[in-house]
Amino acid sequence: MTFSNNFENPHEPVSKQNLDKALAEGEPQTELLALLELTGRQDLVERWARHITGANPWDHSFTETDLRELRSELSSVLMARFEKRWIEPQRGTEINVDLLLDLAVGAPLSSTYHDLAKKEMGLKPDKVEWTHGRPERADRMRVAIIGAGPSGITAAIRLRDLGFDFAIYDSGNDFGGTWLHNTYPGCGVDIASHYFSFSYAPNSNWSRYYAKQPELLAYLQTTANEAGLRSHTQFNTEVVAASYDENNHVWNLTINSGDGGVSTAQAEILITATGLLSAPKIPEFPGLDKYEGKSYHAAQWDHSVDYTGKRVALIGTGASANQIGPALAPEVEQLTVFQRSAQWNIGVANYMQSVSAGEKWLLANVPEYQRWFRLRTMLSQNDTLRPAAEVDPSWDAPDGSISAENARIRETLTQYIKDELGDRQDLLPVALPDYPPFTKRMLRDNGWYRMMRRENVEVVSARNISFTANGILDDSGTEHIVDIAVFATGFDASRALGTLKITGRNGRTIRDIWGEDNPRAHYGITVPGFPNLFVLYGPNTNIGTGGSIILQAETWSRYAVEAIVRMIECEAVEMECRPEAMESYNRAMDKRLEGMIWSVSGGTTWYRNASGRVVSNMPWSTPEYWEMTQQVQLCDYELLDNEGNSVQIQSAARADAS
Repeated sequence: MTFSNNFENPHEPVSKQNLDKALAEGEPQTELLALLELTGRQDLVERWARHITGANPWDHSFTETDLRELRSELSSVLMARFEKRWIEPQRGTEINVDLLLDLAVGAPLSSTYHDLAKKEMGLKPDKVEWTHGRPERADRMRVAIIGAGPSGITAAIRLRDLGFDFAIYDSGNDFGGTWLHNTYPGCGVDIASHYFSFSYAPNSNWSRYYAKQPELLAYLQTTANEAGLRSHTQFNTEVVAASYDENNHVWNLTINSGDGGVSTAQAEILITATGLLSAPKIPEFPGLDKYEGKSYHAAQWDHSVDYTGKRVALIGTGASANQIGPALAPEVEQLTVFQRSAQWNIGVANYMQSVSAGEKWLLANVPEYQRWFRLRTMLSQNDTLRPAAEVDPSWDAPDGSISAENARIRETLTQYIKDELGDRQDLLPVALPDYPPFTKRMLRDNGWYRMMRRENVEVVSARNISFTANGILDDSGTEHIVDIAVFATGFDASRALGTLKITGRNGRTIRDIWGEDNPRAHYGITVPGFPNLFVLYGPNTNIGTGGSIILQAETWSRYAVEAIVRMIECEAVEMECRPEAMESYNRAMDKRLEGMIWSVSGGTTWYRNASGRVVSNMPWSTPEYWEMTQQVQLCDYELLDNEGNSVQIQSAARADAS
C-alpha cells in the first residue's frame, strides 16, 4: 500500500482517509489501549478488553465488526487531536495506567512488572540524579569505559547526563560492538526490534519486526552520535591491561593502538563493557593447518571471499549458523553442515515480516500507540516460555524432560520440525535434537529445515571432524571436498573479560580470582578486591528464557552509575564490594539455578563452564533482576576516603536515604 506524502511528513495536515488506512495496518490490541488512554472511557473497557488474549500480535478475538468500530472510535479521537479540537478527559475520569497494564495482555501483571513497564514506556524516570546537585569533587573522578557497544553507549549517556569526564575505548573503528563485528550473511536480531532498542531512544522506523545487522548497527551509531559520544571515544584502540593503584586510588590503563603504538591512561573508575560473546572460538581441529582452502570464523567474516557457486562447509548449528545456512544455500554449489548436535528452532509468525508504512506512521505520530506497542512487544519476549525451563522436582520422564510444560513444548517443537521438513521426513533423525528444549539457546527459525530440504544441502552429524588439504573428514572417514570452511563454533563465553588483564588490590589479577572459566560477581557487576570496577554483561547476567540485552544494558549501567554517584556523595573515592555481600548473592543465585534446566540437562551448552557450573545465565526473570538492582545498597560496599579511611556507614546510609 502506498501512502500520501503527509504520512511521511508529520508536519503536513493528516487526512482522515490516510489515518484510517494507517489504523487498518495497526495492531488492534495496541489501538484499543491507546484509545482507552486517550478517552478514559470505561464502557470501552467492558466492550472490548476481553478480546485481548495475549502479548503476540495475533493473540486476540476481535471480529471484523469490532475492528471497524474500534478503529472508527480511535480515528475520531486522533483526528480531533490533529485538528486541535480534542478535549482531554477531565482529571479523575481517566483510566489508571495500572489498570491498562493489567489489560495489556489479557491477564494481570505483577507489581514489579508494572514498575518495569512504566520505565520502558517512558512513564517512570530511569535517570540517576545527584541528590543535592553535582558536587565539585565529581570533577576529579574520571571514568574509562572499555567497549563501544550497547552497554558502553548507555553507560556513557548516563555519565554524560551527570556531567562526568569519561572516555570510551574500543578496538573497532566505530560504535556497535557485536553488531559492528558480526557481518555474516543473514545476521540479525532474534528479539523484536521495537524492544531491542533503548527505552529512551525508540525507533519508529524499523523496516522489519526483527531487524537485520545493518539496520541495528545504524541505530546504535545514530544513538551514540546524537548523544555526542564520538568526541569522547577512541576507536582502533585496545585496552590490554588495567592495574589498580591503591595509594592513588586510580586505574592505570595500557592501550594498544591500531598502528602498533602503546600508550597509557588513567581513570578513577573503570567500566568494562566488552560483552559476553566477543572472543570467537575455533576448536583445534586436527589437520586444520594443512587445509588449503579459505577458512574463517563467522564473527570475522571475510567479505573478500566470493562464496557464489562454491562448495562451502558450515561447521556448527548454533544461532549464527541458523542465520548463515539459509542465506548461503541458494548461492553456493554445495553447502555441507557439520553438526555435533541438532538445535531446537521455534517458528515466529512475524519473524520475516516487514513493518507496514501505516504502522510506522502510527509509531511515529501517535505517542500512545508507540508506548503500548513497545510494552506489548516486551511482554511477548520476556520470559514467555520460562515455565518450560524450570525444573519440576516431582517430574520423572525417560526423555530427559524436566516438567510437563517442557515435555509439551518438546512435542510442539517436534511437530513444527516435521511440518517444516514436509516430504523429507527422512531428515528427521538428523534434524531432531536428543535433549530437552532450553538446554541450549532457543533459536528463531530462519528457514533452517527448509534449507535442509534443498538438493545442494547436506547435514552431517559428526563430533570429531578433521581437515585434509582439500576438505573435511567426518566421523566415518568420508572426505567432503570444500572450497571454504566457515566456523560457526561460538565464543569463549565462560572466560569473562577475555584476554583483558585486570589487576586489583594486592596485585591479584581477575584470573587469579576467577580462574579461566569460573567468574562470580555481586549482581554480576562488582567484584571484591577490585575497587571502582564495574563489569557490564558480567557473570550470570545473560538471559536464558527470553528478553532483551538492551534492557539488561540499561539495568547494569544504571546500577553502576548510581553506585558511582552515591560513592562521590559520601565523600569517598573508593568503593569495593564486600566479600560477604557477593557470597550471599551468589548463594541465593546458585540455589535458584538448581531449579533451571541448564543445571540439570545432560546436553552440552555454552552456558556452563568446564566443571559444569552455569556461569553465563541468570536464574532470575527479567523483572526480578531489574528490581533487585534498582537501588544500590551501600552496606554491600566498603567505602574509603582519600586518606584510605573507611567512610562510616551511617553517613553513607543518610546519603542513600536522601
